[in-house]
Amino acid sequence: MSYVPLTPDETAIVLVDHQPGVLAMVGSLPAAVVTNNAATLARLGAELDLPLVITSTRENLEFLGTNLTEIQEAAPTAYENRVLREGTLNAFHDPAFVDAVAATNRRTLVIAGLLTDVCLFHSVVSAVKAGYRVVVAADASGTTTELGDAVTYDRLRDAGAEVATTYGVIFELYSDLSTEEGRRAEGVASGSLAVA
Repeated sequence: MSYVPLTPDETAIVLVDHQPGVLAMVGSLPAAVVTNNAATLARLGAELDLPLVITSTRENLEFLGTNLTEIQEAAPTAYENRVLREGTLNAFHDPAFVDAVAATNRRTLVIAGLLTDVCLFHSVVSAVKAGYRVVVAADASGTTTELGDAVTYDRLRDAGAEVATTYGVIFELYSDLSTEEGRRAEGVASGSLAVA
């Protein structure tokens, strides 16, 4: 596959099930790393006006909770407009989610989610089948084991998705730090270092 850089005018960010109860199951990366990177992606969307879709599942279950506080604080409007799913593991099986993603009018999706081999996997495969270019932010995602992540990322690559990091996404989208947008993106990235 020939390399095609990400561009802000074609890209939306999608955050799937970054909830305390799901994060508690993650062992492939430290919880602080996943939280920080997911919040950084949320902040990037909010501060650089990239379309941002946030979704959660079964918030009515107390042990799962709503989206992480750090995501709420980074992108309060997107959080307020989040898609509340009733239990579909595949976010694309929820019509409201499908509509929210379509409403971004972007054909490239940067997706991060928990758990990597469950909700993220199903959602990414469906996004690719729907014709989206998908880039998975691996360090804002995670599952129970490192092996689970490794196997899932191999399967996602085979399905047509790309795998990157949060910093990789930021500085691919905004590769010229002499521009106003580049400096703002650098500020978002620098802020993530301050809390890491």
